[in-house]
Amino acid sequence: MRNSKYAYAAYENTRHWGVALENSIFVEEVELQYARAAAFYTFYLNFGLEGAYTLYYGRRYNGDFYDVGAMLMLNYNIVGRLLQIGGTFQPFYDSDLKSKNAYNAWVQTIPLDEVGLFLGIKNQAEYRDLERRAYMGVVFDLPHIVLKPEVSTPLEKGCKSTTRITVNFIYRNSL
Repeated sequence: MRNSKYAYAAYENTRHWGVALENSIFVEEVELQYARAAAFYTFYLNFGLEGAYTLYYGRRYNGDFYDVGAMLMLNYNIVGRLLQIGGTFQPFYDSDLKSKNAYNAWVQTIPLDEVGLFLGIKNQAEYRDLERRAYMGVVFDLPHIVLKPEVSTPLEKGCKSTTRITVNFIYRNSL
């Protein structure tokens, strides 16, 4: 789940190409649901550097808005899972909000076998529009499941948003 409103499913083949579908199944009214389709490529370079390119298109079922964009994600494992740094750059176009550039930068450590901490700064939209937020949380990285409860708070004065708690849940399975 990208955040507490979206369900996400992806398939990646052995050549690192994949497709993903996302839908806001937790919105009550069907015409207000949002669906996104994406194509991506993951890559692995030397010295612990990995990343992904993504292209996507999404729209609300009733057609009142759409968005299209790209995303580049990089993750560097400095000392294996003990210290990781990463970032995301996401230029996109929203039919109402026009052209925007989103980012996300984080640091993560998993000092125990399956439990760690992360913190970061982002302006990626949690609920469509961009807002600068600082976040932190705990990561449970098990063989087939990743669970990341997160607390985020706005960084801009006068922001009407509040502190949020979201959960990212990933189930990985090889077919």
